[in-house]
Amino acid sequence: MTPQAFGQKLRREREKKQITLDQLALRTKVAASLLRSLEAGECLRWPGGIYSRGFVRAYAEGIGMDPEHTVGLFVECYPHFAAETDPVQEPPPVEGPQTLPEKIKAAVIEFFRVTIESKR
Repeated sequence: MTPQAFGQKLRREREKKQITLDQLALRTKVAASLLRSLEAGECLRWPGGIYSRGFVRAYAEGIGMDPEHTVGLFVECYPHFAAETDPVQEPPPVEGPQTLPEKIKAAVIEFFRVTIESKR
């Protein structure tokens, strides 16, 4: 599939659902100009790797398409900058609250979390 054919497929699906690019931009938090370039098959100015795949995943979810399948098609169309694997990042170390206000805040948050969980 060519980038242009991929973009046209996305646009047809979006239009079939009667969703405008501006509405989709609000749903996905991705700029309408980036979504427009995706539909035009012109993603060469997009950021690469996980960012571009995240944009495509958000687009697909925003119009009710299967995000994993859509991202797979995107990677086929743009293999030169849509890296197939995400870099593994170690999570930042979790430190407990240090000051009294931080400890109180943590206790209040934990109280509400436990309260909400117990009501489910």
